[in-house]
Amino acid sequence: MPSTLGLRHLRFLTLLLLLVAAGCSRIHSTEFSHDIDELLTHGRSFAAELATRPADRLSDEEVIALGYLERARLGLGSPFRLVAYAVRDPRLQPGQRERLAYAVLAHTLDRRGYQVSPEVLDRIRLAEVAAGVQSGRYHLQLMEQVIERAPTPRSGERAIRLGYQLAEAERTLEGVPTGAVAHAAALIADRYKARQDAADLLRAAASAGSDPLVLLEEWRRQLRFVVEQPALLPLSAREEIAEGRTGIQVALGIRRLAQRLSAPVLHARSGYGAGPDATDRESWLRPEVATRLAALAAAYDYPPQAPVAVAVAINRETLLSRPDLEPWQRTERLRFANEAWNEERLVAGAAQLRASGAGAGPRLPLIEMQTAVFLRSWNQEEPWVAGDPAPASKELEARFGLAELLFDEEVPEHWRPYYRRVLGRALGDLQRVLPTASLRGLTVRVGKLGPEARALALHDPGTRTIVLPPHTAAGTLAHEIAHDLDWQLARRRYGRRGGYATDMAVRQRSGDRLATSLSGLAASLLREGSDSVTAPHDVRPAEVFARGTDWFVAAALAREGRMGGYLTSFQDAAITGYGTTRSPDGGGQTVPSLFAILDHMAPVVPETRQWALDSYGPTRIRTAKEMARAIFTAGAGASPDERFAAVEQARDRALQSLSVAACRTSATEDTRRLIAMRHEVIRAAAAAAARGT
Repeated sequence: MPSTLGLRHLRFLTLLLLLVAAGCSRIHSTEFSHDIDELLTHGRSFAAELATRPADRLSDEEVIALGYLERARLGLGSPFRLVAYAVRDPRLQPGQRERLAYAVLAHTLDRRGYQVSPEVLDRIRLAEVAAGVQSGRYHLQLMEQVIERAPTPRSGERAIRLGYQLAEAERTLEGVPTGAVAHAAALIADRYKARQDAADLLRAAASAGSDPLVLLEEWRRQLRFVVEQPALLPLSAREEIAEGRTGIQVALGIRRLAQRLSAPVLHARSGYGAGPDATDRESWLRPEVATRLAALAAAYDYPPQAPVAVAVAINRETLLSRPDLEPWQRTERLRFANEAWNEERLVAGAAQLRASGAGAGPRLPLIEMQTAVFLRSWNQEEPWVAGDPAPASKELEARFGLAELLFDEEVPEHWRPYYRRVLGRALGDLQRVLPTASLRGLTVRVGKLGPEARALALHDPGTRTIVLPPHTAAGTLAHEIAHDLDWQLARRRYGRRGGYATDMAVRQRSGDRLATSLSGLAASLLREGSDSVTAPHDVRPAEVFARGTDWFVAAALAREGRMGGYLTSFQDAAITGYGTTRSPDGGGQTVPSLFAILDHMAPVVPETRQWALDSYGPTRIRTAKEMARAIFTAGAGASPDERFAAVEQARDRALQSLSVAACRTSATEDTRRLIAMRHEVIRAAAAAAARGT
């Protein structure tokens, strides 16, 4: 029997012959080979023809293909992940799979993916600008320019974050939705990363004379695509220098934008480029097509995907409670909220909602953007389709020492292999980071939580069971397993069941070293800007420990270039996933405090321990952004005089730490430039904080 690789190569050659024979489209010369240019051109033609053909003349397969194009337009996962799904989708014919794959690659080269609606940034208020002025499009244009001109998309993305923090500190901006800024910048950066990745892939395929789709699969296995790499990977010196210096310029650009928009002139004359063509933000799904896609998605019944379901769930109340909604509009929104729990259902439902007239306002584009950002942690996912092999429950129980793996009756049989694979991959990733962790005796149940529970997943200390709701659990496993390690320590250390050692240690106190470590951990975990208020649940000792462990698991996997999206949804300090995880502050106490606790539960292996201490511990040199944040927050809530004094002290401490760092590090050109940039950022942060006081 021919190998899969051989069959794919044969299909590639067959498709080339068919396209050459067709000869009906003009081929534009590019930097790739003639064959690849032709495949890309026909991919574009395939998409354009589907978009204009009357809906009643589209086959079901073509409707599904339009759904993939809409997912790519919104950036629901990397385009290479989408291609990997498309070429295995059993609902598509082989020829359609290839044409769709090249359409996605062509549109990636054309920067038509990862589109962000300006509405999600309209909540940003610029100082002295009238409340009715919608500034979202100007912010998007600014972000586009910064990322396009940056040395790398990542450095541009980070510069935007820093620039908006500076602008907020000096009060050029008001009511900044910090998460929305970080999310929009991340998706724009991903658009540029994916474009470069696609170009590199096609150049390599042209050079080797190989099938680009076969090479795409190899590169995904080798974790070579930049857009599929973890956000937690450290910046290079060149990138950090660009982040700092460009960030200062971004803040200046925002100040100039505020001045322009506050003047009595036409707002369109903002001074920024046009950004992406407005047509790039138009859905591929016309109303009739969206209705058919929704029916096809329901019939296919792919399992729920947590990044999608959670994005919808956290916006559900606001989506339904808009005061000016008519009853029928609220009904349409409720249907969307109840049914949009995987990628295909989401894009179909969103298009239907807009077509019905019930989708107006920023909430729907915000859901789409958050879904795209949450799905970044799944970029390395291996596609799963019905019928794919998955470990049996008994196999997982034996491999990981589980007491039992159970499924509620309500979980469809054809979903269960998917969730067994999710659990197996997640626990395998956990073993990479914490090989000493034991789950022996733990029960895992895939099913609904109780009616009073408002969690994404749950560790029940009374029965030592982790409950994984099908819609929301993937990405929470690291957090829930941390609770189980905590439960085990309570039994060993305090001889108790039904609770957590961290909670018990803090309650008992009396010189308990565990309580001291928890105090250090709680004080050192932060969130880089937050649109939410800290709840009492967030400061509970067991939750503090679980959040710290979640962060550490994500960081340790990122060190290997991996994203364990089934295990943790955490991405970085600004994009913390859909849990309550925080990243360490600049003081460096998180890692020693966390390790002091883990030493009692699942000691970290020496090599990983040393790496974490070097990278995040107290002796490392703070980044410019961390120093700036310490200045922004100095004296918060104090009187103006006290605030000025606190800002000056924070600035002086930061400058002093740089002097010490300069003495400790080798005097290379990059080091000198890095320290000079940090000086600039520290002074800019102090000036911004002073102006905003």
